Amino acid sequence: QLRTLTGNGPRKDTVVVASMQTVEADLDTTNPGQWMLHCHNAYHQEGGMMTVMSYVR
Repeated sequence: QLRTLTGNGPRKDTVVVASMQTVEADLDTTNPGQWMLHCHNAYHQEGGMMTVMSYVR
């Protein structure tokens, strides 16, 4: 669930983030493993807008 300035926002798996802005998300950690977080534009991924989030129980 995404967080907004006024509280909780919509439940979604894709969000547009403006330049120099941030987004907070609450994660349901019931599916351990490695998850890729990335921009959907390949040239942005190549520029570093991609990371791996890992979590174990």
